[in-house]
Amino acid sequence: MRRELAALLNGLFAQAPAAPPRLRISDSWPNVELVNQFGRNLRFRDEFLADDRALIINPMYTTCRGSCPGTSATLEDLRATLAPVFGRQLSLISFSVDPVVDRPARLLSYAKLYGAGEAAGDFPEWQFVTGTPEGIEALRRALGFFDLDPRVDRDPTRHAATLLFGNSRTDRWSTLPSGLRTPLLVETIRRVAGTTFEQRYGIRG
Repeated sequence: MRRELAALLNGLFAQAPAAPPRLRISDSWPNVELVNQFGRNLRFRDEFLADDRALIINPMYTTCRGSCPGTSATLEDLRATLAPVFGRQLSLISFSVDPVVDRPARLLSYAKLYGAGEAAGDFPEWQFVTGTPEGIEALRRALGFFDLDPRVDRDPTRHAATLLFGNSRTDRWSTLPSGLRTPLLVETIRRVAGTTFEQRYGIRG
């Protein structure tokens, strides 16, 4: 009787449709065409989500006189602080919300102010990217960098000074205001985006 019941149950399970693969948060992000500060063409998903790197992403534009310079300075500090534990397993992505003005040459001049105007070596790479207005708008909204009030959202000078960070391998993502103290940002980014014990806690096993 037990064998018959087991055979019946096995048959039922065998006929049951397989569960659909779980979609990751980053699976909804568009693979938009972009160009970085060095003039290299790339696609967002192919470049940044294909190899399970940790990411830090922020919106910016070069003529900003508000939060952008401070956020870029914070990212410069984060890049240097996180380099010993992440190295090239971390990428910083600053995308322009003013893609008509911010073309590669202009982004390169801006990037040089923060040490991102040349090859990264063993440092985390930092790419400043732009694209078409339609592509940037799709990316901005997919990443959550928008305001629910349409009037506020239309004004680029009022874009949120926010960092999005995480890792597509673990599908752990979080956001924090870029104006927080750098040590707090460092520790939170490590906990969320790190995939090894050393990256998350800074202690060698």
